[in-house]
Amino acid sequence: MANNFLCLNPSKTEFLVLRNKHDKEENPTAINALDNLEPSVPAPLVRNLGVFLDPELSLTGNVSKTVRACNLCLMNLRKIGNTLTIDLKVRLVNTLIHSRLDYCNSLLAGASAKDLWRLQKVQNAATRFIAGRRSLFSTSDLRKKLHFLPVKQRIQYKLCLLTYKALNGLAPAYLSKLVQRRKHKQKNLRRDTDVSYLERKYTRYCSSKGAFSVAAPAVWNDLPKPLRDSASVLSFKANLKTHFFKKAYDC
Repeated sequence: MANNFLCLNPSKTEFLVLRNKHDKEENPTAINALDNLEPSVPAPLVRNLGVFLDPELSLTGNVSKTVRACNLCLMNLRKIGNTLTIDLKVRLVNTLIHSRLDYCNSLLAGASAKDLWRLQKVQNAATRFIAGRRSLFSTSDLRKKLHFLPVKQRIQYKLCLLTYKALNGLAPAYLSKLVQRRKHKQKNLRRDTDVSYLERKYTRYCSSKGAFSVAAPAVWNDLPKPLRDSASVLSFKANLKTHFFKKAYDC
């Protein structure tokens, strides 16, 4: 850090001790993370580029922060909902709610079903706000009418888009190195001859299933071949949303 003319501010610096949830050892109560300073206490939740990280990297804390912020926005929007048109409501939801749900959502590829459902309930509430419906009203048809992808499909959409850019030299080098096209194998299988597939990596650890090198090939290989072979980013994005929209609503 000294070579880059950077310095840590002890009053603003927090650090996190990463651990496996199956570890029996307890987290240290204090660590001398900064030289010539008193030992610091590890934080239960730290913020990095707007994402809240916990010791187990489950991102449950980040989901809680997102849900809380979105619910606060919805509470304020409901106060003026009667004075807004449908088009204006859609714009406000896209700006204030979906922007928060989509921010760094590719990190949620390995999130638990419980956390994904918490985020989905936020989108359902935003959909009811647009339609002026009560809390017990089903939102599937409303989301389909508004062309809203569900939370799970939005995460998969972001993963596929990052993968496409990584394979076509449109992403940073550190991201492109994490995905590799499938090589020809000795076995004469039709699937092995398709170089548009990616080499899959398998892991038995739940905390590793959300890694880009693991989650991206799994979602990418499920895409149709014409979609994987798209000529441009614009055509890929348009066809990708159509693919996940049909998959989400069975249409």
